[in-house]
Amino acid sequence: MNRRMSHDLSRDRVSCIGRIARLLACLAGVFGFASLPATAYSAGEAQDITGAVIPIMAPSDFFGGNGELESDGHLTSRFEFRYRVRVKNQSGDPIEGDSLVVVVQKVGSANYLHDVTDELEYVGAGGHMKDGKPFYRVPLGGKSELGPYAESEEFQLEIHNPNMYIVYPPVLRVYGVRRLDPERLQDTLQTLREKGKLPPEDRQRQQAPSSSGAQ
Repeated sequence: MNRRMSHDLSRDRVSCIGRIARLLACLAGVFGFASLPATAYSAGEAQDITGAVIPIMAPSDFFGGNGELESDGHLTSRFEFRYRVRVKNQSGDPIEGDSLVVVVQKVGSANYLHDVTDELEYVGAGGHMKDGKPFYRVPLGGKSELGPYAESEEFQLEIHNPNMYIVYPPVLRVYGVRRLDPERLQDTLQTLREKGKLPPEDRQRQQAPSSSGAQ
């Protein structure tokens, strides 16, 4: 009997995790996430959370010049240049500090209108993503997480441009693990149910009485 109960509990747990995964995927579609980050419900690698957390970039004009490194589309052809970067959490969810990185997604060049990201050198980068894009770890001043609506400390993004391409400011993305508040998630799911935006099978499960309650 105990073995059967254990099997039923294990099956229910797997089913519950599956439902949560589908519901979170639904949330991703509704709120426009490129891909839903790993949460407390499902361990996994850091995901693109740009939008919930945004990069803020400003020029660090240590090499003289006329301020042409602003992030409003101005061009530069210097051999090396630097930016001051920080991130801001615009969501109500904390972001795990160890997972938080800024990825250099693209550096466009006016020379033949092509992407020169792979032809530049990134001083102080923490490593590369699976697709080869360089990333920088985000400092949090010793904190274990970036809290809701909080900003990180600044870090320096230094780029060497050995071919002296005429380039635009880099396009940055933020990756990390976002921990959703269970109570707020339930409120959001309830709103989705009322608007009819949950998958049909999940709505039916919510309406159908549980087998344990029927006995």
